[in-house]
Amino acid sequence: MPKLKTAEDLIQYISVYLDTDVLDKIIKGSKYYELKEKLPPEQWQEVSKVIFWDINRPLSYNALFNFIIGNRGGGKTYGAKRHVIKRFLKTGEQFIYLRRYKDEQADVGKFFNDIQSEFPEVELAVKNKCFYINGQLAGYALVLSTAKIKKSVPYPDVSTIIFDEFIIDKGVYKYLHDEVTCLLELYETISRCRDVQIFFLSNAITVTNPYFLYFNLHMPYNSTITCKNDILIELVANPFFIDMKRHTRFGKLIEGTAYGDYAINNTFLRDNKTFIEKKTGNCAFIFSMMYKGQHLGVWRSYAQGKFWVSADIDNSSREYALTKSDHTPNTLLLTSLRTSAAFKSFSDAFQNGYLFFETQNIKNICYEIMKMYFRY
Repeated sequence: MPKLKTAEDLIQYISVYLDTDVLDKIIKGSKYYELKEKLPPEQWQEVSKVIFWDINRPLSYNALFNFIIGNRGGGKTYGAKRHVIKRFLKTGEQFIYLRRYKDEQADVGKFFNDIQSEFPEVELAVKNKCFYINGQLAGYALVLSTAKIKKSVPYPDVSTIIFDEFIIDKGVYKYLHDEVTCLLELYETISRCRDVQIFFLSNAITVTNPYFLYFNLHMPYNSTITCKNDILIELVANPFFIDMKRHTRFGKLIEGTAYGDYAINNTFLRDNKTFIEKKTGNCAFIFSMMYKGQHLGVWRSYAQGKFWVSADIDNSSREYALTKSDHTPNTLLLTSLRTSAAFKSFSDAFQNGYLFFETQNIKNICYEIMKMYFRY
């Protein structure tokens, strides 16, 4: 295979074997496994190494919790499947494929369809929500929403969990109540004091999700990967994959749009930097609030005519609890947001464009709060 320096080189290399329209259709539908079926085996192996996510990089850090976020169609799920199949064939260690709701496992019978041709001598099958490799039990398909009934079920041979689409897009499903605790309880049921790795996989939807909030996680800065305290975060941003999608007809069609930035450039679909700004100057503390376990402080600069929402709070002041589950002896339950003068000034600042947020997470949380406020 010639040395590939650009996406054009890669496309030109593949187009020797495929019609251009066929190639474009494959990329548009993110059905890259079809390349494997249409290219000669040796060419496919080389192309897949260049285009898709390589699980060996996060594996080299040996972290327990691995959050893998990246381009739609970038090979995250495929790479995780390949890893657990190879691991079972080598060591006999099993895996769990986890989704949030039962409906999301409806098509689990097709789990091996896109990868079977990579293992032509291996029998891959799904029966009764279980995965079999060469006739032997290799894994389980589980649902997080019903995981509590599995507390007494042992999984002594499971070494890997794949939690697919752990970040939810708006208008699709909802996160479970106290979801992170549900996940941790399931993890403890499976691990039983063993080191079991989880791969949390998602497209780049938003940085505001229960897991990042619970563990206080942030995307890597000036890097694509970070690892601390047994938690790894990788932003999958393969330049070949990005450029290859950009040079397709579909990529050109959506170029410059919000969806194009998400599908091609790996920009978070529901996040933007508007109104994100650090507070400056002499700011007065107005009040603090708790929403879904998150403490937020509201600050005001009278000189600049601006409000900011920050993680900084004045502990000497009372705090408003916005939901009953947040209410503690040290908080005031704000049962009707519209009766509060403090919230009135807060909402006025939001509506008039002089409310700012110190981080993307804080902004997204405050947008949820304002939706709740305007419903009352």
